[in-house]
Amino acid sequence: MKRILFISSEFPPGPGGIGTHAFQLAQYHSSQGWNVHVVSPQNYAEEKEIAAFNANLPFRISRLPSAASRLLQSMLRFQTIWRVIRSFNPHLVLASGSHAIWVTAIILRFHKIPWVLVGHGTEFGVQSGIRARITRLAGNQAHMVICVSRYTQKALLTLGINQPPSLVIHNGADHTRFYHLPDHEVAVFRATQAVEGQFVLLTVGSVTNRKGQEVVIKALPRIIREFPNVQYWMAGLPNKQSELEALARGLGVDHHLRFWGRIHDESLLMLYNACDLFVMTSRQLSDGDFEGYGIAVIEAALCGKAAVVSDNSGLAEAVQHDYTGLLVPQNEPEQTAEAILVLIKDPQKRAQFEAQSRMNAIEHQTWEQVGARYVKVFNQLLTKEY
Repeated sequence: MKRILFISSEFPPGPGGIGTHAFQLAQYHSSQGWNVHVVSPQNYAEEKEIAAFNANLPFRISRLPSAASRLLQSMLRFQTIWRVIRSFNPHLVLASGSHAIWVTAIILRFHKIPWVLVGHGTEFGVQSGIRARITRLAGNQAHMVICVSRYTQKALLTLGINQPPSLVIHNGADHTRFYHLPDHEVAVFRATQAVEGQFVLLTVGSVTNRKGQEVVIKALPRIIREFPNVQYWMAGLPNKQSELEALARGLGVDHHLRFWGRIHDESLLMLYNACDLFVMTSRQLSDGDFEGYGIAVIEAALCGKAAVVSDNSGLAEAVQHDYTGLLVPQNEPEQTAEAILVLIKDPQKRAQFEAQSRMNAIEHQTWEQVGARYVKVFNQLLTKEY
């Protein structure tokens, strides 16, 4: 039985694309008969929820410890990963997230084990300074790099990680968790939320500067002038909620917002189904952080929703422009408003996008299809000698 070790910087049950990616791949490889072990912190949920989640996993997980001191935490985590590698003796290691990449590169210098770096985007946004140098040195030691988008691959090569071969495998979404609900169930929910007759926009993701919910809020005055019955829902850790509420009050659109906070799958499924349009206006920050792909866009598509998303990022590869959704420039509230209004005013066009979006997601973008691509690549990698 092939043994694969996933070393990830995050893991469910808390939110986060890197964690979702690691979980889905670990689950798929386990279903295909691989012996899977995961090493990762689990920082974004209560202990009771984490324990219940881990108890149902079909593979083993070793949690990375947290500590008040960053130095002590790094030492403890290094020790944990080293111990797992020695005891598990994997045939292959997959490292996901900056710190996971750094530690893996150091430890595997002392082991003849091939390892794969997964590039999500954030790791390669910083192109200068000590962090960039460490990532470049670590990344060039990998035996292969898999990027979640062409945009991420471009940032990887620009950073100077060009020794290992790289390829792109787009992220997917879980069709067993996200799917189209019966219309009557959705109608009942919308009635309980008092949004009958309203056009509901939805963004799923932590409320942060990078996710760009601010852009949608700034677009609302323009939208509301032509179509007053609009609500904007945001689901995700509400890190910047107070700032965005203040912005909305200043623009006079605060009664058009709702922050849902972090919610569980059942509620998230309903939000995807209950919205009229999915919107994600992520942007690249001054520190280089950017959106590598956008799993939530595919989750929304599986629920039959079109999307308006930012161009010039990995998000652009999660949407086929003018087929499953529309692309808008980053940090452009006016053009974001125009794109949203196009789909509000033209329900026939929106319905066509919705059908095409769902079909494309089902046929090409589920985790089963993505996992099969990874397995194929890993099997080819393991035929080589190191």
